Amino acid sequence: MAGTVMAWWRPSRRKGGRSAARARRIAARMTALRSRVNGGPSPDFRESLRADLMRAHAAERAAGRHAAPPAAHSGSRRSRPRRSLLVRLRPVLVFGAALAGMFATGVHTYHTVPGQVLYPLKRLAESTVLVLAYDERDRAEREMAAARLRAAEAASLIGEAAPDRRRLIAQALDDMETKTRAALTRVARRDRTDGEARRFARQQHTMVEPMLPKLDGENRDKAAQYLHYIDTFTASGR
Repeated sequence: MAGTVMAWWRPSRRKGGRSAARARRIAARMTALRSRVNGGPSPDFRESLRADLMRAHAAERAAGRHAAPPAAHSGSRRSRPRRSLLVRLRPVLVFGAALAGMFATGVHTYHTVPGQVLYPLKRLAESTVLVLAYDERDRAEREMAAARLRAAEAASLIGEAAPDRRRLIAQALDDMETKTRAALTRVARRDRTDGEARRFARQQHTMVEPMLPKLDGENRDKAAQYLHYIDTFTASGR
């Protein structure tokens, strides 16, 4: 019995001894690791890391110097060429030319007569001016101005040798009478003939009367009837 017990105890003791030795080795390793962590890197490791970082920094600086363009000296620096005066003034010149062209076209259109290319544009502008009148008196004054233009156009057409001259003169005289009657009717609505209307009637008489000997039969009759109508406004008492 005692032999059996001893035989069982001996292996167990050997096994326990091996476990204790393994535990001591693990504890020693943990102690060594703890000392390294608490103590930080060794001086050799620090020196090696510092040398590596300095080499990397020097390499980056060298690469940057090679990639950057060479700095120009202040003496050899070329100034940016200035644009010429013509180039800088080009927008102003273009605007001025367009404005001058529009002004010249407007003046030429104002002096056109029936039968010319720009005459419809003149009549369109005239109609717009009449529509924009703000009261009866203003509308009458603008219609008087249109009648003066028709008289001037008829006088200009008399001296031309256009094939349809008679028809164009007849159209100018008809429109002159229409505008005159419209203007003077607006004046008569106020139950008096003001000085502007009388001056207008005298001016029209002065412009139309010299045309009579130069007109044909039909247009002469139209001009004579027009003179008879406006002469009633030249008196001071209508």
